[in-house]
Amino acid sequence: MSQDLSSVPGVPQNALIFVDSILSKKGMEGLDPSKIALIDIVKGKKLKEKYGPEGENGVIFIETVDFARKRYTRMFAEISPEYKKQLEKAGNDSSFQYLLDGSLINTSKEQMLAALLRKDIDSINVMFNGELNGKPTGVGCSNTNIPMVMIRTKTN
Repeated sequence: MSQDLSSVPGVPQNALIFVDSILSKKGMEGLDPSKIALIDIVKGKKLKEKYGPEGENGVIFIETVDFARKRYTRMFAEISPEYKKQLEKAGNDSSFQYLLDGSLINTSKEQMLAALLRKDIDSINVMFNGELNGKPTGVGCSNTNIPMVMIRTKTN
């Protein structure tokens, strides 16, 4: 299944499309919408300077779920040594539970986390069984082996 963005208001016609940081010659052809984590539409005069005449009509950056997961887990590991340790131990974050500014992320985890920018993150802490630094937090799950990743943004 592929998606056509031409009918979406505000999307520039004949924009360059990058999928996972690679220029797509086929646009969104063959891209399954359920595999998309993030779409960023950029317009402006500086695009022509960066991408040449083709960038004049705007640029659309698309991140797939897998690409977004690699990007945000790398970013979180750079911010938090404990997160990095737990990620290396687990191999990936598929079993992690995430709290963003105190709210549990139950659905669209990759999409929510992909939208975070490093400059907006205040802290990342990892806890187990509802405890952080040995103190109860009132949040968590009964499985003590599942990391609960608490992300606090600067806007909170």
